[in-house]
Amino acid sequence: MNTQVRALTLVVLILLGSSGCRHLGPRTITADRLPYNEAVASSWKEQTLLNIVKLRYTDTPFFLEIPQITSGYQLLGTVTTNGGISPPTNPMASFAQQLGINLNLQGAYQDRPTISYQPQTGSQFIRNLTAPINPGSVLYLLQSGYPADLVFDLTVDSINGVKNRSVSGGQLRAADPEFTRVVQTLRKAQIAGHVGVRVTVDKDKKESVAFFIQDKNIAPELARELAEVRKLLRLDPDQSTFRVVFGAVPANANEIAILSRSVIRILSELATFVEVPADHLATGIAPSLGESEDSGPGLLRVLSGPKKPCDPFVAICYEHRWFWIEKNDFRSKRTLGYMLILLALADTGTKENLPIVTIQAN
Repeated sequence: MNTQVRALTLVVLILLGSSGCRHLGPRTITADRLPYNEAVASSWKEQTLLNIVKLRYTDTPFFLEIPQITSGYQLLGTVTTNGGISPPTNPMASFAQQLGINLNLQGAYQDRPTISYQPQTGSQFIRNLTAPINPGSVLYLLQSGYPADLVFDLTVDSINGVKNRSVSGGQLRAADPEFTRVVQTLRKAQIAGHVGVRVTVDKDKKESVAFFIQDKNIAPELARELAEVRKLLRLDPDQSTFRVVFGAVPANANEIAILSRSVIRILSELATFVEVPADHLATGIAPSLGESEDSGPGLLRVLSGPKKPCDPFVAICYEHRWFWIEKNDFRSKRTLGYMLILLALADTGTKENLPIVTIQAN
């Protein structure tokens, strides 16, 4: 009997000791961090695509932020024992056979994440969403390595009066041919390192942004193209640095006037690249954009269909139709990724006391 009791006691102590020495928290970091990262990133892509599609249908965009994710874990364990001496049914039974001991082990594991949702409807966010992007910020993106053709095509309405493709009053207007030539040449010069941004500080310690064009002692073909850019933008051929201002037209030949777009305007422009089902156009659920609607490859290509595609980059369902971006569409993926950065830039400033919806996901 003593041997059985000692063995049983040893087993219980080992079980209790092993559960008490092991830490659950550190292991959950490896298991949870990347999945949460992927889930939030996928949700942002879907939300952005949904708002682009909603704008194509003249619906109101809406943004919901995830300010906090709290993941709580709990590991519970109980051990109960009971024993007694039963009347012998066998007169020859030993005392050890009459002694009955029951061991009951119970364990429970709980994963109780708490996720908070906050509507992005504060006045600061709305102002940042609807205010034109600072032209200096547009050029900073070029300096950071973002392609000039993507940056200007997406964020700029006009440069020194040369107009980009845009939608206004439900009608598309094609870009001026000069605009396309300007941004393509700037992209070539950007790759070669012959254009860039300079920040100057005046005596009042106010910063101003200047754009420089280095077209001396460079390849003859690129020099000719940059000379054409100067002519198209009506810039002084003897100057290499030009002051950047916000506006439709420059005050003189030493300025580059950039009429930049707001984030909500950029989303509206991207909405023109959404493929709308024919029956939605016929019934008026989505408006027609006129003859220029089929404008060929652009910044974004959003396909549509009655069924969800098997392996898209991102897909959402709206008005009983699926809309998606193909996984092999590099240009569209790049544009959507850049749009996420612009939305992050819009979500700046003082946070207001907005309603927060907290959902405990059991």
